[in-house]
Order: sequence, then structure tokens, then C-alpha cells
Amino acid sequence: MSDDLHSLSGAYALDALDDDERADFEEHLARCPACRDEVDSFGAVTPLLAETVAVTPPPSLRADILARAARTRQDPPPAAHPTPTHAEDEAEVLPLRRRARRRWVALAAAAALVVGGGLTWQVVDRATTSISEEVVAAPDARTQEVTTADGGTVRVVRSERMGKAVLYVEGLADPGDGHAYQAWLQDPSGAMTSAGMVPGTDGEMVLEGDVAAAEGVGLSVEPSAGSRQPTTDPVALVALG
Repeated sequence: MSDDLHSLSGAYALDALDDDERADFEEHLARCPACRDEVDSFGAVTPLLAETVAVTPPPSLRADILARAARTRQDPPPAAHPTPTHAEDEAEVLPLRRRARRRWVALAAAAALVVGGGLTWQVVDRATTSISEEVVAAPDARTQEVTTADGGTVRVVRSERMGKAVLYVEGLADPGDGHAYQAWLQDPSGAMTSAGMVPGTDGEMVLEGDVAAAEGVGLSVEPSAGSRQPTTDPVALVALG
């Protein structure tokens, strides 16, 4: 029974236990520090579920899950037992259903943690995503793309009508400790204005600033806190048509 109770922390955090299970688990929780810590970790994440949006998982996810399943020891088949009488069958049905439900709830809770953990495609900023989608779907959206010397991709999608642009980066080189990529808007005179810090070496961002007046978008490696002006040679410069 104790092992069963240890497995209920996720279900408890998601309020998915019935009254009897909740009472049993709360009694167990009072004397189990490990379960209290686990419940606390779920509790910090579950409010984020209301803010999540559906995202398309990377193609590698299914293969990764199947590979891990192949390496993970599975539960042994149940031992053979004589066919129970009707009364015995009634006595066993509820625990089996509860155990199955607990496994599904535990999986859901684990998924919640993955989403809350922010593995780049778990918790998505709803406003940024919406603006990105609107820019890409705009009738006047134009896309420009360049490849960096290290083989990374820098792509800009701009809608002049909306006065907004979205920067997509993929496969950029590691900028190094204490550094990050910073985006810049280049005006007709060649002057650069910060358009924001790029979130990692793979990702997207809505560019800040007067995109409508810009003639290009640059990218440079800067201190993580950002710079007022570029301090290194550009990694990429995308001309906006």
C-alpha cells in the first residue's frame, strides 16, 4: 500500500483523487518528506497548464519515446491465478481500475512538468505566438533568409502593413558563456538600433522597434545583458526587400 501511496503525488496535485484516496494520501503525506517535496514541485507547475497552448512536437519526439521504452524494463506479466468467484471479482475490480487511473494521472502530471519546465516547446508565450502567426499569415508578408558562416539559418518575415517582423534562428553557434545573440534594425543611414535579445540558438522572436523603417536586420554576439550598439562584427545581416 505504501508504494501505491508514493505514486499518488501527481494525482493529488491535480486534484484527481477520490475522497478515500485523498484521505489516505494526506495521512501518508504528513509523514513522508519525499512526497511533500514532490507535491510542492507539481504545485508550482499546475497553474501554468491554463496558460499553455498546443504546439507541434518535433519529429524526433516519437522516435525518442519509443527508443526509451525499448530500454526501460517493463512490468512482468501477472501471475496466473484461479478464476475468481463473482464475489472475489467484485473485490478486485476497484483497486485495478484505481491503479490504472493513477498511472494515467501520473503520466499527465509528468507531462505537466515537462510543459512547465519550458523545454522550448512546452510553455509558449501566447501573445508572442499570436503576433508571430499574424505576421506570417499577413497578405503582404515577405520572407528573407541568410546562412551564417557556421551553417546556421537566420530568417526574417516582415509585414509592412502591420509594421512588425518575426526573426527565426536555427542552428546558430554557441555564443559562449556570458554572451547571447542580439538583433538589430538597420535604418537607411546604416545606423543600428537594438531589436531585442535572441532567445537561444534556435527559436523565434518578434522584433522590437520601428520595423517599417528598417532596411535590414542584423545579428551579433553581445554580453548577455545586451549592448547599446553592436560591439562585434555581424554574424548575419538580412536585407529587407
